[in-house]
Amino acid sequence: MTFPPPIRLAGVFAGAVLLLGGTGYWLERSSASLDAEGLAWGSGTDLTRPASSGEMVMIPGGTYRIGDDSDHAAADAPLREVAIQPFYIDTHEVTNRQFREFVEATGYRTTAERQGGGWGYRSGASDWEYLRGASWLEPLGPGSSIDGALDHPVVLVSWEDARAYSAWAGKRLPTEAEWEVAARAGVSAGNTTSRHRDPSKDGSANVWQGTWPRRNELVDGFFYTAPAGTFEPNDLGLYDMIGNVWEWTEDPYDRVNAPEMRVARGASWFCSASYCGAYRPGFRGKSPISRGFNNVGFRCVKDAVSLSNES
Repeated sequence: MTFPPPIRLAGVFAGAVLLLGGTGYWLERSSASLDAEGLAWGSGTDLTRPASSGEMVMIPGGTYRIGDDSDHAAADAPLREVAIQPFYIDTHEVTNRQFREFVEATGYRTTAERQGGGWGYRSGASDWEYLRGASWLEPLGPGSSIDGALDHPVVLVSWEDARAYSAWAGKRLPTEAEWEVAARAGVSAGNTTSRHRDPSKDGSANVWQGTWPRRNELVDGFFYTAPAGTFEPNDLGLYDMIGNVWEWTEDPYDRVNAPEMRVARGASWFCSASYCGAYRPGFRGKSPISRGFNNVGFRCVKDAVSLSNES
């Protein structure tokens, strides 16, 4: 399959920025709920912890060690030191409810809406496909809906869309260094305490448990997206830094050879051990800036200095 479906890992799609299709709602609660096409969805809107639109956590400035410290480390994410300024980061991914407020206030149309569709993965399919008519409002294509999923992370938003929302909210997208420091809860890469659990086995985050694409065991209770705040936060109180949806960052993947690609972090509901395995803080995904996928969203940050001046 040819590009544009974005994240590639060892010659195959790593599932970092991809989607789905069909009709119905945006959440599948159990394998028993699947219809013949694998597109039955539940509402699942009651949050374990209500997602407040104003909640942010401050990350102290300093020098941190980041990079892929896993046994499957990629060559493009070496261990290295970075210096960051203090900043605030959203406790959860931007939700459909929040994005709807932005659209209602500004009349903004996403790239998927302007382009006539986006990219997605359909339960039971063997690969990603272009879904004509799909958008953040209809993530499975015409006839689908986000009704009952307003507290899920918004998807089918491009990097350009994420930046537009961030500017409207008086925030910005995180750099990939900021994102990784936050995901690691301030613990430097390579530290023995920086090792993370394997959500493909224990259901600690919303990823694909099982062998893709044959079966998702649904250990975490979700096939596609989960409501923001469903799973336990990290030690800084940040939800879904791993799994649920990939998150856009500000940084180009390669400033010289691929300036049109931006880094996405954190993996998504689509990542399985057999097909992606990118659900670790140091893994770098990438995607074109103007493409929307139904397993990619974002969260925002704000400089600590600017936020303190407003308070």
